Amino acid sequence: MKPAPPEVFIDLNAAMTENGYALTNGSIEDLSKVGLTVEQAVGMLFTFNGGEDTIEGGAPVEIVFDGTIEEHPKWGYLAVSDSKGIYWRAKTA
Repeated sequence: MKPAPPEVFIDLNAAMTENGYALTNGSIEDLSKVGLTVEQAVGMLFTFNGGEDTIEGGAPVEIVFDGTIEEHPKWGYLAVSDSKGIYWRAKTA
């Protein structure tokens, strides 16, 4: 079984394209924790975590997407979702 990709914070309110989100200071700090700069992370797979939420019935979840960091000609470096898009994941302890 492959190890899970590193997890990186993402602000889901920072959509710049249909499936691309601007990186924030929190994103850059999380990349730094795994020894990467934004430039080094281009093309690598990550799980981007937009934080906690609650679904109907009150179960705690996290809003996440899997994707890569790409350089956009207009918006700079973006976290870009794969074809699954955003999904809710049971919150881990």
